[in-house]
Amino acid sequence: MVNKRNKRTAAPAPKTKQLSKSKALKGGWQEQWRYALRGTLSDMWRQPLATLLTVMVIAISLTLPSVCYMVWKNVSQAAEQWYPAPQLTVYLSKTLDDTAAENVIAVLKKEDGVDTVNYLSREEAMGEFRNWSGFGGALDMLEQNPLPAVAIITPKLNFQNSTTMQSLRDRVAKVDGVDEVRMDDSWFARLAALTGLVGQVAAMIGVLMIIAVFLVIGNSVRLSIFARRDTINVQKLIGATDGFILRPFLYGGALLGFSGALLSLLLSEVLVFRLESVVTQVASVFGTTFNLSGLSWDESLLLLLIAAMIGWIAAWLATVQHLRRFTPQ
Repeated sequence: MVNKRNKRTAAPAPKTKQLSKSKALKGGWQEQWRYALRGTLSDMWRQPLATLLTVMVIAISLTLPSVCYMVWKNVSQAAEQWYPAPQLTVYLSKTLDDTAAENVIAVLKKEDGVDTVNYLSREEAMGEFRNWSGFGGALDMLEQNPLPAVAIITPKLNFQNSTTMQSLRDRVAKVDGVDEVRMDDSWFARLAALTGLVGQVAAMIGVLMIIAVFLVIGNSVRLSIFARRDTINVQKLIGATDGFILRPFLYGGALLGFSGALLSLLLSEVLVFRLESVVTQVASVFGTTFNLSGLSWDESLLLLLIAAMIGWIAAWLATVQHLRRFTPQ
């Protein structure tokens, strides 16, 4: 009887051990996370001037591509606001009567990429030319109407670029009854070249500044590793894993990148606030209105994440390179 009772009371022991083991593992992970975060913050607080200078360099490096991106975005918005939509002017054959011309217009409306078609008959074209030119008396001396019927095509938004407009022009020119198609794309080509140039400059500056941020964070983490080489030596001697040693430096790199991006957003908003009144005044001189826009919430969040990832990767490369060559003494 005694043995049976002992066996019954001893049975739940393994479950209790498993629960305590899982709690210990969970608590150990949290403790390691707290230790790494405390170590990172203490290192940054121990050298406030160096940390502040590093964050400011990162912020300035991120502000330059951010400003270039905002310039490109505002130039694109201004182009869409101030310039009209590109159009195709289609001249129909003079041999077409009104019914045949309407059939050609129906075919043009079915073309892919066509939004609207404004049709002017030969008589309407003559009337507009008479009112616009002021040569009414000279036109009355003509025996026949020399002007053809005209169709003005406005493409859809996704077809309003140089490549798709050229493709639409070629397809319209092949329609039976179309004599000539003209596309006044001189201003459109200049505008596309200008926005493309601004975008390429912004992209190049962005790449260079990202490399600069990568090098700055990597160098800062490398100096932090050198300052803590004695601590790393002790951790290696007592059997600490590379992941345990890596964690504080990874957090430090990510925190430097995040802090620099946060300060960069603040500088960008200050710049937009200072220039907004100037841009509004210049727009009023040209008789229009334009609001200068900064980075949106999505773009700001993306900048913070990218900067934190750059800091994480730079810290990981610097620390791993050091640990591979490190031998505890």
